Amino acid sequence: RVPMASSSGPLQEDEGMGHEEAEARLQAMRQAVQEQMRQINILEMDAAEHRLVLEALEPLDAGRKCFRMVGSVIVERTVADVKPALQKNLEQMKELNKKLTEACKAQQLAADAFAAKHRLSNKQSTPAQLLDESEEASGGGVLI
Repeated sequence: RVPMASSSGPLQEDEGMGHEEAEARLQAMRQAVQEQMRQINILEMDAAEHRLVLEALEPLDAGRKCFRMVGSVIVERTVADVKPALQKNLEQMKELNKKLTEACKAQQLAADAFAAKHRLSNKQSTPAQLLDESEEASGGGVLI
């Protein structure tokens, strides 16, 4: 059988795939989803840091000197110079976060559809399920 090229990328021959191959492919798909979730988490932490800095700069005079790290170099600027750049970066992070979240959901749906198509067990919890379980487990228990 000739593999068909899909619009999503690499050649696919889902029909003739063995059980082990399907499991390996599903595992790779889930690892890609987890990696993307890590990237989203890092981006969210950076955005939170930007928000904190903007809150700290809010009450300051626009002419006051401040320092900004550009790469590994600290540069002297004014609050008026730094604030708009931080706001622009924060907006870009929000847009990127939204796009990455949508892509992550699409990848998760594709992995779930692949698992259903090949009748693979869902032994591994999805990242969202793991998050829900950890929140439940971290209840108000007291250790003595």
